[in-house]
Amino acid sequence: METQNKKKWLGTLPEKCDICGIILTAVFIDGRTIHGPWANMCSECHKEYGCGTGIGYGQKYNISTTEKIEG
Repeated sequence: METQNKKKWLGTLPEKCDICGIILTAVFIDGRTIHGPWANMCSECHKEYGCGTGIGYGQKYNISTTEKIEG
């Protein structure tokens, strides 16, 4: 039986979006912003201020499983 080696968030899970302050409930994006610094963002703030996902841009994580789901 083959097992998948999924990447997981290793730090303390963020509770709120660093930009708007909303409580993160399903997913969060750890990503670079258009202003330069990185942030833990909700999906809406990532749409407005994020630079995408992928190496050097950001990763999207599932809050309940801590698994990386994109990027």
